[in-house]
Amino acid sequence: MSVSTPPWPVLLRLPRPPIPAQAGISPQRVILRGVVPETPELFAGQAGDSPFPPGQRLLPGTVLQQAIPAWFHPEVPAEPEIPFNYELIHIDDDLVVVDKPHFLPSTSNGRIVRETVQTRLRLHFGQDEIVALHRLDRLTSGVLICSRRAATRGAYQRLFQERAVHKTYLAQVHGTPPEGQAKLDLHKIPGRRDVQVVANGQGKPTVTSFRPVGKNLVEVEPLTGHTHQIRAVLNHLGAPIVGDDTYPVDRGLALYDFSTPLHLWATKVSLNDPFSGDHRVFYSRRPLPR
Repeated sequence: MSVSTPPWPVLLRLPRPPIPAQAGISPQRVILRGVVPETPELFAGQAGDSPFPPGQRLLPGTVLQQAIPAWFHPEVPAEPEIPFNYELIHIDDDLVVVDKPHFLPSTSNGRIVRETVQTRLRLHFGQDEIVALHRLDRLTSGVLICSRRAATRGAYQRLFQERAVHKTYLAQVHGTPPEGQAKLDLHKIPGRRDVQVVANGQGKPTVTSFRPVGKNLVEVEPLTGHTHQIRAVLNHLGAPIVGDDTYPVDRGLALYDFSTPLHLWATKVSLNDPFSGDHRVFYSRRPLPR
């Protein structure tokens, strides 16, 4: 399922919207030219030379003398309920930290928009400003940190951008768990609808550390950030994760097939708080699937 989009480009790096989220789903921003269309309902965005104040409803048929930014609420179709929910780990004025279950996306992934951790948190707390500071794959469970306030969000985002946040995972694998550090170039296979990543000497350099902690169990620390990094690297090393529907072979698991959870768990996330200076560690209490 996907959000309906208008026949003009939607911008990605966005200022704060002048209209609230709707049912926990953020409005989208576009650049309008020519004449204001009948649908969707549009509201003026912030712009220094715009003749319309931010948040003003733009009347259909209005002739625009210049291109202006505008916001609208996307039409999102109903979605089947995902029968798993997060558990709260920590909450304060700036952060809400949750234990994310398998199969529930952190944020919208295009196919699922309503049934996400971010949307559920916004509805639960009545706060449109809640935003996930990082992402866990839909099939991965464990610690997910979200920001509650735009005023302090940037400081936490910088920690993630500067790789000052330390993440630890636990994976159950087929075969012998690897040990040590793997440095591999990962490359997304082009032309695929669903993401699959290979280590073929091309693409983005990655570094991943491994420490066996039991039979078929390995503790993993990704020192870089890449889509499917842990899953692709473990597969390349001959130890694919139990329950992985994409590595080594894409099994084409249906979107709402919950029968085979991925045995990958984000067990711990730690950081130095940019405001208090305290070292903060958040642990998952969610067991590995059986």
